[in-house]
This record gives sequence, structure tokens and C-alpha cells, in this order.
Amino acid sequence: MSYTQEDEAHIERILNTKNFYEILQVPNNASEDQIKSAHKKLALLVHPDKNNAPAAKDAFVAVRKATACLLDKGMRRDYDEYLRSPRGFCEDKFDLSEEAADAILIAAGIGAVVGIVTGLLALYKYFTAPKREEQEPKYS
Repeated sequence: MSYTQEDEAHIERILNTKNFYEILQVPNNASEDQIKSAHKKLALLVHPDKNNAPAAKDAFVAVRKATACLLDKGMRRDYDEYLRSPRGFCEDKFDLSEEAADAILIAAGIGAVVGIVTGLLALYKYFTAPKREEQEPKYS
């Protein structure tokens, strides 16, 4: 299986980075949309089905864990607090299992879908609701 030096460089950068914001290459005040966009971009670069470099799966898991932590508001608040504190006392607290990362990412995706569906339903109701214009009765 072949891979480029660029493929290998992406994986090496991710695996040598411990800060979730740096893994995703987003600022500390990144919005949810910025985090999701960064996740999508990186996941495509390091997904084991697309990147045959050694440790691609490990890099992919690291990207998913970073994304899951930063998308969960409570966990992100704790993580930000952890970054501001003396390091080392709770490093493994943010080492999510793959199942926990999956649950958070699915919830974030479902939240986005629910928002879209709600908006579409509102538009549907707006355009299909009967017009409430008062019409004067026509007398012949």
C-alpha cells in the first residue's frame, strides 16, 4: 500500500500534538461549526481507508476524540480549565473511549439535523398556510 510523505506528515503532527485545539488547528474560541469543519477536513486526510500510512487509525481516533471533547459543552469547559491549570493532574480525564467519542459526535450530528428539520418545517408551514387576508364579500 502506498502513501505520500504528506500523508505521513499529517499523521505525525496529530500524534505528536496533545492539545485538542492544536490537533484540529482551530483557535481556543472556535465555534461549533469551525470545529465540525476542521474535523471533516482532517478526518478525510487521515481516515485509514484513504490514508495508508502507518498509524493512520491512531491519528483518526485522536481527531475524533479531540472533536468529541470540544463539541461537548461541559467537557470543553472542563478541558479549557484544565489547559489553564498546572498540567498533569487529570490528563487521562479527556482520553475518551471510542464509544464515548462516537456518542458525542452522533449527538452533535443529530442536533444539527434537528435544527435543519425544524427550519424546513417552519418554512413549509409558512408557505402552505392559508392566506389570512380579509376579503370583502362580493355582492352581485
